[in-house]
Amino acid sequence: MDAPAKHSLIESPFALVGATTPFHRMRLIATLLLVVMAAGWVTVLLLVPRYPEWVVQLAYARAFFEAAMIGGLADWFAVTALFRHPLGLPIPHTAIIPSNKDRIGDSLAVFLKENFLTPGVVARRLEGFDLAGALGRWLTAPPTRADIKAGRLRRALSKLLLQFADALDGEVMAQLIGVTITDRLRDRAVAPMLGRLLRPLIDAGRHEPFVEALLIIAMESVDARQEEIHAAVAARAPKYMPGFVDRGYAKAFIDAVQDHLYAMTDDAADRQRRDATAIAQGFRERLAALEGQGALPPPPTALLALGRDHPDRRALTDRLRAIADDLSDPTSNAARQVEAVKLELIDSPAVAALFASLWVSVKSMLSDAVANPGDTGQGRVASAAGQVILDNTALADAINTLARRAAVSVVGSYGDAIVRLVSDTIRGWDAATVTEKLETAVGRDLQYIRINGTVIGGLVGVAIHAAAAAF
Repeated sequence: MDAPAKHSLIESPFALVGATTPFHRMRLIATLLLVVMAAGWVTVLLLVPRYPEWVVQLAYARAFFEAAMIGGLADWFAVTALFRHPLGLPIPHTAIIPSNKDRIGDSLAVFLKENFLTPGVVARRLEGFDLAGALGRWLTAPPTRADIKAGRLRRALSKLLLQFADALDGEVMAQLIGVTITDRLRDRAVAPMLGRLLRPLIDAGRHEPFVEALLIIAMESVDARQEEIHAAVAARAPKYMPGFVDRGYAKAFIDAVQDHLYAMTDDAADRQRRDATAIAQGFRERLAALEGQGALPPPPTALLALGRDHPDRRALTDRLRAIADDLSDPTSNAARQVEAVKLELIDSPAVAALFASLWVSVKSMLSDAVANPGDTGQGRVASAAGQVILDNTALADAINTLARRAAVSVVGSYGDAIVRLVSDTIRGWDAATVTEKLETAVGRDLQYIRINGTVIGGLVGVAIHAAAAAF
């Protein structure tokens, strides 16, 4: 309770004289300081005849007040001349802003045009601007009080979108979505894009985990079908062959296949490296034991190519690379097969059902947004979209590129119109409006110039008087 009362006591003297804004209060302070300097000068003039013994001290005081008045009046004239005629006198080169209002507006428009509203400048300014990151962080941020207040608007918009979606025929919308997407897919060759996508992935070794998984699945499949393999071997063996021989052949075949598949896995390569370390250690130990006997141990056993270095796995990688190259050629047989599969998928009932379910999912998300507007502050749909943007670098780059292109396009198309709008708006203002807006914006700082001129002028006056007295 005490703070507001104290604040009102401080502002009440300014309010009595109409100084209700920071600019008016600072102008009043600067003017009062000038009045104080004038009163001090008059006081010194009155004291000199009455106190001749203080003539030296009073001379310094007189020099201070005189110079302070001169500095204060000069700066008052300079500041006032920017916005109006001092004392209403039509002195040349005063009231600079009202007299040059149109020229100021044109200069401001040219400044905006050259420094902000050209495509090149906008492109450079937006080059490092991460709009996607800012959008993603805003969508996933916890709710603030302002967001809670804005929830009513979001709910209204969500309801409007839901009502619009309900008014549309679901079957027609599903067909429209399907036709829009499938028409683009029909006209676009998919195989070359797959080839250009797969080749760098294969060259970088990104296919190796997939190959490893296939090898493991193949070994597990052989192991799970041992009885079937035994039965197949027995069915093809001569009638006189004993059953245990059939099983022996089948077991040898299964072991050979599994050993061959295992030799192509990363686990086989890792085990070989561990075995190689043990072999090398054993060789060093035998060499140390026989060093004094003049005999040398046999060299370590040569290591076989296992894992990714296995010839068959290398051949598989080469085959995948050849398939990627074939897909990149639209005239190849592989590319034609992919395009045929693409057309079959497009015309399949499953794809039509997918588009129908997609429209249902969109309506369901809108319904959830209306039913649970405060679920995550920004809504579950918005929060999920923001997280997708933050997690997907390619999507974020695409959003930033689109935003930059849109801004550059807008500036290129409407930059001149925006500049003309600024210039015409300022031309349409009357001189009093321009003066009031600018003086309110920068007038408070200009009053500091008056205060500084008064104080510094007085100090300079004292310095000059002291220099004159010294000589």
